[in-house]
Amino acid sequence: MTSMNDGLLLLPEKLRKPDLRTRLAQWVRHYRGPLLGIALPTLLTAIYYFFIAADLYASEARIVVHSPGHMQISGLAGMLQGSGIARGSDDVYSVHDFMLSRDAVAALQKKIDLRAVFGRPGFDFLGRYPNLLDHGNAEDFYHYYKRRVEVDYDTTTGITTVMVKAFRPEDAHLVASALLDASEDLVNRLNERDRANTVRDAEAEVHQVEDQVAQAQQNMLAYRNREVLLDPGKTSGAIFENQAKMQADLTATRTRLAELDSTSPGSPLRSDLQTHIGALEQQIGTQRTRLAGGDASMAPKISEYDQLLLRQDFASKELASALASLEAARAEARHQQIYVERVVDADTPDKALYPKRLISILIVFVSCFLVYSIGALLIAGVREHAQD
Repeated sequence: MTSMNDGLLLLPEKLRKPDLRTRLAQWVRHYRGPLLGIALPTLLTAIYYFFIAADLYASEARIVVHSPGHMQISGLAGMLQGSGIARGSDDVYSVHDFMLSRDAVAALQKKIDLRAVFGRPGFDFLGRYPNLLDHGNAEDFYHYYKRRVEVDYDTTTGITTVMVKAFRPEDAHLVASALLDASEDLVNRLNERDRANTVRDAEAEVHQVEDQVAQAQQNMLAYRNREVLLDPGKTSGAIFENQAKMQADLTATRTRLAELDSTSPGSPLRSDLQTHIGALEQQIGTQRTRLAGGDASMAPKISEYDQLLLRQDFASKELASALASLEAARAEARHQQIYVERVVDADTPDKALYPKRLISILIVFVSCFLVYSIGALLIAGVREHAQD
């Protein structure tokens, strides 16, 4: 008697029910697109995040960069303005850019072994440094550093938030604290450079004005040596005073001569008086010529002397103003122009907040689903168009 199994073997092949392995193979072939495009990447991502990816601890700090030279009028800046403290947005962005720059990496390397901090053995071989994407050169390490350090500036409150991620809580705190110290060092260097520039410019202006004063004095000395005059104004005053005296003497002599002509026309004194009058008239004419009567007179000498004196006085006043500016610059340089205030200092985290495993897996799933769906629609459209 033939058994039931033997009977099944005698049935046609297409009437036989496939076993589990065959049905699984058929299902895989039918859904190989979604499996390869969606399920496999999501599965690999889940394996990585749940079994390979190491925990990351985030140390967070908040700072405010104050600058008395810049004023804001909104938000927290308005309160700071009312209290006499202002914030310079340019200085804030300078600190922000520094924290994410290669200079910051170099500054941290001088204080701590940054590569060792991010390359702790025994942790995630894909997340630590170096890895498959980031090799042992400086450029790759810089890009790895920017993935572990986040700097966010809130324009409304003026607060900058700094976050450092590391495999150990103490490492995250160490890097965050060192980064804040490096930022304060940067601000101190900016202050020192501004102070040096301010004082240097003021000193240069003083030296320039001193040269002008010295040149004005030298011109005055050369003029006095050339003209053999200390003060043409005083000399002219003396000449004018002497001329006035001679003019009075001339008037008196003419009066006496007139009186003598009326009383004693034949007096022998008449000739002496006339001689004296002629001498006085000649001397008065000479004095007038000395005061104003040509290039050798006192008039052009006084004009040149007044110009030299005016230049000397102007240079002296300018020197006094430059010296006052220098003292003001030195007084301003004694006050710190920019400073970093730590609103919240770097903490030592006691719980790993990263990576966001479920969110990351969901993002991979949704991304793969969208890419696969769009690709499938495009392929279907191409095939339909080819059939038409």
